Amino acid sequence: MAEDDLLELVREAGAHLARAGPETEGYMARLEERHEEVHALVERLLAADPVAAADVCAELWSFWWMRGHMTEGRELLERAAASGEGDHAGVLKGLGSIAFRQGDLEAAERAFEERYALIEPAGPSADLASACADLARVALRRGDFGEVRRWAERGYEAAEQVDDPGAVRIPLHMRAAAARMEGSYDEARELYLRSIELNEQLGNEIVVAGEHHNLVYVELHSGNRAEAGRRFALASGWIFANDNAYMRPYVFLDAGVLALHEGDDERAGRLVACADRIFRDTDSIPDPDDYVELENATATLRERLGERFDRIWAEGRALGEEEARELALASG
Repeated sequence: MAEDDLLELVREAGAHLARAGPETEGYMARLEERHEEVHALVERLLAADPVAAADVCAELWSFWWMRGHMTEGRELLERAAASGEGDHAGVLKGLGSIAFRQGDLEAAERAFEERYALIEPAGPSADLASACADLARVALRRGDFGEVRRWAERGYEAAEQVDDPGAVRIPLHMRAAAARMEGSYDEARELYLRSIELNEQLGNEIVVAGEHHNLVYVELHSGNRAEAGRRFALASGWIFANDNAYMRPYVFLDAGVLALHEGDDERAGRLVACADRIFRDTDSIPDPDDYVELENATATLRERLGERFDRIWAEGRALGEEEARELALASG
């Protein structure tokens, strides 16, 4: 009965994990409370019922991803993918997403290309839009902005042909990300604002918070410091209120970069170091556009802090969660 109850929870959570909404964080928390049981369930299914195992892994991958269990999730997804059973396309989506977040671009591309090959023959669909957006992510990490735009537009075209207003959200985001990395900040701002409007209508609160985070950098690079601060307040307010583990290091990175722009170098150094530690501890690297910000901030801090850098960096890496939060929200 306990296993049946857990399977019911996983299947019920699936729809809320696949597309972020008002109930997503609640389901994430319930799965986290039963984390060890969930792992044991997947292990049993992989041994006894590969079809059910693949279906469960396809439901759970975003839980492993968003809650920082990526090494565990990837190992289970790789075993499910090797069987070729059940929701194979869903398993490949999860495997590619986690490999991408870990910086294993070749593994991510293999999984995403295999998923695309499974989905594309069926014609336009929300899944095809998502598959195109994932290949756009790979191109973005390689710095091939032409390919980013090509895949994003292909996904956008597919999404527009289906009766699902949410299907365009990921291709729209990728178009914005490409514009941001190209330095086309007016275009990026327009696209991020459209994404916020769409995701507010869909109730995808985490995506709205993520786009406010992206606008921090659009506004900073456009010389709009006050607006960057306003976007940071909107993003960090939601992330801290919902105790969102996935987005938390981005808050500390954003706060650090803002402090750097204000000339508060020591505070900036502690915050950027804290963000870097969380990314490393969770076996993940930031999205390509944010990775650039992390690398540039670190290089600037080394230059400005000089002999103080190692001490400040060590202090930032040692910050507890509450200390880091207070530092992030302190005025510069």
